[in-house]
Amino acid sequence: MLRTWTDTHYKLEDDDWLYIATHEEQSSASLVCPGYARDGEGFSIHFTPAHLETLENLLAALRIIKAQQEAMVDYTYPEPKQTKHLIRRSKMAGSSATEPATH
Repeated sequence: MLRTWTDTHYKLEDDDWLYIATHEEQSSASLVCPGYARDGEGFSIHFTPAHLETLENLLAALRIIKAQQEAMVDYTYPEPKQTKHLIRRSKMAGSSATEPATH
């Protein structure tokens, strides 16, 4: 059904209005993003049962991304521990030599 030589890319925003329309006469269903909700740049993609595996893989990929995002929200980075310098100046008067710290 693709009738163009130009691929089109749409990035949906979280608040874009989407709905599903079924077309029994064509044995298909559509993902519809209406143009009046996107400044005239709406679209509809028709899917048939032959697309089920691809759509299931898409859902699985999105679920993984969602789980990763949720894991990052719950994760708090630990505060770094304060450490002493690894090298300290010698306490000998007038000396500029350094020696390894003994901790």
